[in-house]
This record gives sequence, structure tokens and C-alpha cells, in this order.
Amino acid sequence: MRDPADCRRADPPPLPVISGSRWFEPEGRPFIVRIEVPLAFDEMVAALYGVAEPGDITGDHDLIGTVVVTVTLEGLPALAERAARIRRDEQRGAIESPAFLALCRQRVAALLVP
Repeated sequence: MRDPADCRRADPPPLPVISGSRWFEPEGRPFIVRIEVPLAFDEMVAALYGVAEPGDITGDHDLIGTVVVTVTLEGLPALAERAARIRRDEQRGAIESPAFLALCRQRVAALLVP
């Protein structure tokens, strides 16, 4: 696996647009707002760890969809706090699921680094 710091570049890879009833309830919501949200590698991992299950992140579309829904529901401050808590827990050896955390990191790195 490559270093997550390698993911920091001026031109990030194009990621799929997440929309539709699979991810969001469209009833009574006729408008679509598309935004770009700057996320750090650790924030993307935090959007998955503690939220998703291993089967939720097998495909790139599913991984990005999970991140998008988590950001939409929880917001950037919550992700930043979760990322900081993951770092603290990891330093103390208190991560509940080290294998799943490693999987989240691996999947995000694979998505971002060609």
C-alpha cells in the first residue's frame, strides 16, 4: 500500500457522482445540489470506520457513496473529530477493529492512488 500522503496532489482523481434513490430519498426533494468537499485521507477513512461494514466498501461507488452519506449526515467537524479520535485510540492501542481500520485505509488509498 502506498503512503496516504501520496494522495495529496493538485488534481485529485475523478470520483463518481453519487445520486439517486439508492443513496438519498428523492420524494418531495426536487432540487439537486452538487458540491465538492475537501477531505483529507484520514477524514475519508473516518467516514467509513465506525459507520460502514466491510461489505459496504467493496466497490468504489459503494465506498464513495458511504463517504458522501456520512459527510452529508454528520458534517465535516464530526469527521475531523472522529479522525482525531481514531488517531488517539490507535496511539493508545484501543482501536476496536484494527483489521477493519486497515481495510478502510487500504480501500481509500486504492481509490485515490492510481
